[in-house]
Amino acid sequence: MRRIVCRVLMTGLVLGCMAGQAAESPPAPVVEQIRIDIQGPVPIAESWVRSFLETREGQPGNREQLSRDVRSLLDTERLSRVTAEIEPVGSESVRVVFRVTARARLAGPVELEGNHRLGDSRVRELLELRPGDPVDDEMLAVRARKVENEYRLNRRYPDAVMHWQMLPVAGNPGLVNVAFRIEEGARRTVSTIVFTGNERADARSLRKVMGIRPWWNPIRWFKRTSWSIEERATARLAIRDWYRDRGFLDVQVMTPDLELTPDGHLRLRVEIVEGPAYRFESLSIQGNRLFPETLLTSQMRGKAGGVAAASVIRGSADSIRDFYGSRGYVNTVVRPAVDPVGTGGTVVVRFEVTEGERVSIRNIRIRGNGRTRDKVIRRELLVYPGEVYNEVKIRTSERILMNLGYFGLVRSYPESTLAPDVRDLVFDVEEKRTGQFMVGAGFSSIDNVMGFMEVGQGNFDIRGWPYFTGAGQKLKLRAQAGSRSTLYDLNFVEPWFLDRRLSLGFDLYHSKVNYTDYDVKRRGAATTLGKALPGRGNRMSLTYRLESVDLSDVADTNAYVYSKPPFDTMYFDQDTHWVNSLVGITLAHDARDNPMVATRGKRMSVSAELHGGPVGGDIDSYGLAAESSWYLPLWRKHVLSARLKYEVVDAYGTSDDVPVSERLFLGGGRTLRGFDFREVGPKVVRTITASDGSTSQTVRPAGGQSLVLGNVEYWIPLVTGIRFATFFDVGNVWRDAYELHPDDLAMSYGMGIRFDIPGFPIRIDRGWILEKDDPLTGADEWVFWIGYDF
Repeated sequence: MRRIVCRVLMTGLVLGCMAGQAAESPPAPVVEQIRIDIQGPVPIAESWVRSFLETREGQPGNREQLSRDVRSLLDTERLSRVTAEIEPVGSESVRVVFRVTARARLAGPVELEGNHRLGDSRVRELLELRPGDPVDDEMLAVRARKVENEYRLNRRYPDAVMHWQMLPVAGNPGLVNVAFRIEEGARRTVSTIVFTGNERADARSLRKVMGIRPWWNPIRWFKRTSWSIEERATARLAIRDWYRDRGFLDVQVMTPDLELTPDGHLRLRVEIVEGPAYRFESLSIQGNRLFPETLLTSQMRGKAGGVAAASVIRGSADSIRDFYGSRGYVNTVVRPAVDPVGTGGTVVVRFEVTEGERVSIRNIRIRGNGRTRDKVIRRELLVYPGEVYNEVKIRTSERILMNLGYFGLVRSYPESTLAPDVRDLVFDVEEKRTGQFMVGAGFSSIDNVMGFMEVGQGNFDIRGWPYFTGAGQKLKLRAQAGSRSTLYDLNFVEPWFLDRRLSLGFDLYHSKVNYTDYDVKRRGAATTLGKALPGRGNRMSLTYRLESVDLSDVADTNAYVYSKPPFDTMYFDQDTHWVNSLVGITLAHDARDNPMVATRGKRMSVSAELHGGPVGGDIDSYGLAAESSWYLPLWRKHVLSARLKYEVVDAYGTSDDVPVSERLFLGGGRTLRGFDFREVGPKVVRTITASDGSTSQTVRPAGGQSLVLGNVEYWIPLVTGIRFATFFDVGNVWRDAYELHPDDLAMSYGMGIRFDIPGFPIRIDRGWILEKDDPLTGADEWVFWIGYDF
């Protein structure tokens, strides 16, 4: 390669001399002849070489043109060497000689030998060599180095070496076969991590910053970091940012190096030059003409005497920029200038502002939406034509569009118009697949073996033949079957009913649950109207439901007596079929950071239901409920969560009692772990006297009309998608409405593990009973559940 460069430079000098002489004594030398000299054993057509030349016979010599010819031939990658020489022919003409050496072509797939730890497909992927590709020693050396780096940097084989050989194909000098032989050497593990220069930070903290798990974490026993070049670069940036956020603005962290120790292991060495830890002496603003300094200073996150953290400086600059951007001043630049003050460990920070021009929005243009309707995007935007170009609201609009789940990428940018202070705002989107099809099977402590199938479309259009996508509606069909329950559910939601912020949903469902004492079958439909209320996460929904309820396969139709006074009689088959008509209202506040696996925030709701009466139906009853959940992040991404729930149901009007299928139960699953399913609360007993005079009792849960439930959980993340949890549950169900006896609460504690698999989360818990509500309550220590936490 150096020889090529030298030849080109020499050619340039010769042509430069020609140009200089031409300036003094025109005309310039004319290219009388172009000669192609093909060197090496690989043949190549002279006409093919000439097809890439701009230089022509009979035309004056041109230095730039000749350099482009050399570059064009090299860019084909079919030539390993190209030179261009000029030979004088007469006083006014020259001969240009191109000497080229062609690369051989690869005849077939490369042959591999010795790659035991790296599969053939992976090696070939790194080599990027296919039959017909041009090859020479220089190119093969570059490709072999990629494979060696994969071994050395990512697979912990520091001694890996790759050799190759080009084998000519007999009878065809232009073709070769290539054989690679790999000497992998021994695989070595990183036994120690050594930090140098860390005078103000202990090694334990730095290891934590690098993401190294402690020795007692079981994930470390099975999975160790390979310390590839990417992982080392990430660790370097993490350590640097950790120092800078503690005021070490001048810190230098070298990329960690792998060293071979005398005992044959690898050692990771991290070299750090800490520098001083700075504090703010003062923070000021320069270049502001539109707004007073006092107003802009209020946007700063730091103050004099505080730690000069890089994140504080960066956040202050962003806040000042957003202050301008929210008022339409686009392209405002805020550059923080940080100057140390002597040797006292303080810095003066000046935010140098270059104010942008204030512009407004003429039109909003949507691009890239092949199927999603324009109005589905526009109705989510927080900015409108005629307003100022509010960069903060525009960024928020981007996030809103991304959260819809319709797009893989959303970006916005201004487009110039004829008016200097007016821009068109463009939202450029890339659509992604919004359909979903899931099939799965699982196991739970209630259903034992279960399976499900779900088909959904998150961007449905009920009128959009033939694809039925693009209107932003939601459609989901789910079928689920287990040993004790079946469910078929069709759900449709229009999130912008009548083009307003009203959601309208429809449900058609058929379910059957086989309890120990009876089966409950429900067939019905429901419609829900929802509206967002002022404030973040506030929502109200109104639901009407009409369903047919059947109570069948009653295990025992004999009379039962309550186990606690008053000892009233109960029959499980007293109501076997009825029509349930109800209207319900729910007010909810949801400020969680994640609706599936929340780590901070809270969720609260109150609801009321009215069955029968003015809305018809066979049963007159009502229900009231209140529930609240809190999520508190702690150290090391640990989370403390708590839930409190109160619910009551009661009969009114023509109904004397609440049907057993509508009563409240606790125990097992997501309620009181460690207790048998639905067995916490009121029970009924039937005493059987045998012919010999002996007696036995059959105990069945009867359900109640008042419920209190509390859950506390402590989560510890083990690895992405897996959490360890400890819990404490407390609660009970009482026979009458509004009844509450704190002295007979059931309590349990335990531990479990959470597998946060998207679409199929799994919970496994082991519970121990602390206190029973009743000696007759059964225990079920293990809980297997498919679903997210409360």
